[in-house]
Amino acid sequence: MIPRNTRLLIVAGLALVTLGALHPHAGFAQPAQDAPPTLLQGSFLALQQAVDAGLKNHPLVQEGGANLKMNEARTEQARSLYYPQVSANMDAANGSARINPRFVTPAGGLLQPNMSAYSTGILASQRLYDFGYTQNMVQASELSQRASTQDVAARRALIVVNIQRAYLNSLKRRKLVQIAEETVRERGLITGQIETLYRQQLKSKLDFDLARLELVNAQSLLVKSRNDLKSSFADINRAMGVVGAADYVLEDVSVEVRAPRELPSLIADSLTHPELQRAKEQSASAEAKLRAMKKQYLPTISAIASGGQYDTFDTSRNVTTGGWWAGGASVSMPIFTGFMIENQVREASAQQVAAQSISLSIEQALTQQVTNAYLDTLTFAQQITLAEEQVKTSLEALHLAKQRYKLGLGTVVEVTQSEVAVTGAQTRLAEAQYDYKIAEVTLAYAAGRRSQLEIDSTLH
Repeated sequence: MIPRNTRLLIVAGLALVTLGALHPHAGFAQPAQDAPPTLLQGSFLALQQAVDAGLKNHPLVQEGGANLKMNEARTEQARSLYYPQVSANMDAANGSARINPRFVTPAGGLLQPNMSAYSTGILASQRLYDFGYTQNMVQASELSQRASTQDVAARRALIVVNIQRAYLNSLKRRKLVQIAEETVRERGLITGQIETLYRQQLKSKLDFDLARLELVNAQSLLVKSRNDLKSSFADINRAMGVVGAADYVLEDVSVEVRAPRELPSLIADSLTHPELQRAKEQSASAEAKLRAMKKQYLPTISAIASGGQYDTFDTSRNVTTGGWWAGGASVSMPIFTGFMIENQVREASAQQVAAQSISLSIEQALTQQVTNAYLDTLTFAQQITLAEEQVKTSLEALHLAKQRYKLGLGTVVEVTQSEVAVTGAQTRLAEAQYDYKIAEVTLAYAAGRRSQLEIDSTLH
């Protein structure tokens, strides 16, 4: 129930309108289609500004960059087997033990005179040939690194499309708020006019109650629309990966319908999607790793060299001291490893099958997403045409209903039903327009193409 003071202000403010309503040529106020919109009190946020903020701050991008650096480091680790492995050492032995310069470990074993000695040196080993194990491990790491590069691109594309969809959804919610505000204003005028006529006993209490009921319904819809708009701003912040403002002033995006490309061409483009490319690189990496695991059954040939200085603490001993060196070659081949290599091969084989399955699944998902988004654009384009006709027809019906009611040929029910029809038609048109744009950017994302939304310089 409206407070008594507010009702008096409404009645006083509509006195002049009542005089016009009683005039034989006067009618109800017509909906103002070009009424200036209500600006939200908040910071301005352009679409490109939101995209730039998301690509800079979103945790998904930061995680993808960290994963890329991690795989770059793993690639260099795998390449380390191409280079010599050099280590420095210093050993000391007391009692009957002796230093073995080849293995740089105390020898012992035989009873010898007690003596204290020390040795310093350098040990270097170089893998000469391992039948392709190192080569395949490096290749697997490089392919995994390339997969991480594609993963970063896929994450960036996902963030962009999520921001675009959240932004378009906010524009849709803002349009619905404007429609609800205009509906409340128009129904308030009608309710005020009928209330004045009722006070003058020219209309029944039932007419006033019905008009009042529709006004309350419109106010309830406005409250919900405003809350939905605030929620959509929170969605934008989440899509950008930031803690942002509660209100934004958004820029307009053109809702013009554009003819889409042919579906087979769009499906072919989806094969270049970074998400699919990432899966293919991972599949190739798993295949290279499987080859590397199988190479472990073959020998590994290495060269070893060492050199250094040997001396004793007791210079009176007749022991040869001074510089020393040693060199040699090593051939090693696993005979039995407790089934470790066999299970490494099994693991790599299973990883390859899983990677191939993921790649196929992503390809099928992209094809489905492209097809669905393509059909959605066609559906919403048709709904826009129908909704535009519905808005035009409902506005004409509302005008006629008001004229009939003014002349006493119709009832207030016809007027309220016509008002509801106008609001519903305008709402369906706004939803179809922005749902079409959301489907359009989704189609561009699924097809592996960057969406170029047309920005209108007009701000709402």
